[in-house]
Amino acid sequence: MKRILPVIICILMLFCSNLQAEVLRTAAGAGYKKFVERWATLYQDQSGKKVERIYGNMGQVTAQVKQGGGICIVVGDKSYLASHGLPIDSYITIGQGRPVLVTRKGLTLTSLAELKKADFARIAAPDFSKAIYGRAAQQILSQPTYHEVLAKVMAVGTVPRSGAYALSGEVDAAFVNMSFALANRNKFGSLLELTSGFEPIEIVAGIITGCEEKAEVGTFTRLLQSEAMQANKLAAGL
Repeated sequence: MKRILPVIICILMLFCSNLQAEVLRTAAGAGYKKFVERWATLYQDQSGKKVERIYGNMGQVTAQVKQGGGICIVVGDKSYLASHGLPIDSYITIGQGRPVLVTRKGLTLTSLAELKKADFARIAAPDFSKAIYGRAAQQILSQPTYHEVLAKVMAVGTVPRSGAYALSGEVDAAFVNMSFALANRNKFGSLLELTSGFEPIEIVAGIITGCEEKAEVGTFTRLLQSEAMQANKLAAGL
């Protein structure tokens, strides 16, 4: 029995190690949760392997990646990821981020300038410093003509949280991304895509150094070229 026990322990350790290796860990901005969830589901259906997902504002996401924990893929704005000292080996372009202004039910707008009206007393936006679309909102509203609008904006964290305030009617308008806007289009009064006044948003999958040769990473990223993922990109507004 004494001889058999170490062998059993070794077998169990090897088995657990193999299971651990099959779990792919990803992190992404909360505004892309629906997109990444569909991506993960497709991967799991085709490979039979699991994907662990972490979501949050980009400040939270980059902090998680820096802490380690086996995260191999991080999804977000390339310029943000590249400027925050993450150990990224390479980037794979997913698409272009598209900021959108939505209004609560009962209110509509056709131009950004209409935010100056008294009807829009409460406006939500993602965190200016930690969220991609919060930064875009700040850049747009920092133009001299919109200073009075910027004073009415409440920074609330992530894209989903910003949009939730408009969905509940707690604010009159909210800055979100096209993914969130499309997913909830029938619940808003109006949607206005914003096409200028902010730095281009290139949404990428960053491959963390040390993960580039892992088979599960290759399988996961190759799915981006599939027809299913092309449809997923369009649905996500990318």
